[in-house]
Amino acid sequence: MKTIVYSLLCVFSSIALSAELSPYASTLPLPDFPEEYILEVQGKRYQYKDLLKFPLYHAEFSTIWRASGDFIGPKLQDILQDAGLTDFEQVYLEADDDYAVIMKHDAPGLNHAMLAISLNGKPLKINDKGPFWLVWPSREETLKLGMNEGDLWVWSLRQIVKVK
Repeated sequence: MKTIVYSLLCVFSSIALSAELSPYASTLPLPDFPEEYILEVQGKRYQYKDLLKFPLYHAEFSTIWRASGDFIGPKLQDILQDAGLTDFEQVYLEADDDYAVIMKHDAPGLNHAMLAISLNGKPLKINDKGPFWLVWPSREETLKLGMNEGDLWVWSLRQIVKVK
C-alpha cells in the first residue's frame, strides 16, 4: 500500500512541478552561420530564421543531460501543422548523428512539446545539442524520476517524416 501511495504522490507532484510553456516576446539573435541550421519536415525545409516566424514559447527547467535554463522555441505542433502533418499515426524523428525514433500521434505531452532553438537567449550550437532540440517541458519531472524514457528528447533534430 505504501508503494502505491508513494507512486501516486510522485506522479501527481511531477505533474504539478513540470515546467510550463509561456509565450516568449523578446527577440532572439541569429546564430553565426544561420544557413547551416536546417530542419526538414515532410519535405518542407525550415531555416533558423523561418522558425523565428512562429509564435515562440519558453520554459525554464533542467534536464538529465546537464542542460538547464530558459529553453525557447516554437511548439512542435505548430511546425507539424505548417508542414501539413496534422493527421498522422506515427512520425519518424531523425537527428544529425543518425539517432532515430518513432513518435506516435498520442505521445504524452505532445501539445506542449517544443522545438528548442535557443537556451538562455542564445542559439543552440550545432555541436551542443543544437541547432534544434525537441524538448518536452511537461515531462521534465517524470524524466528525472525515471518514470519515462528520454527517447523523444531528440537533440540535433534534422528531419521529421510521416510514417503512417
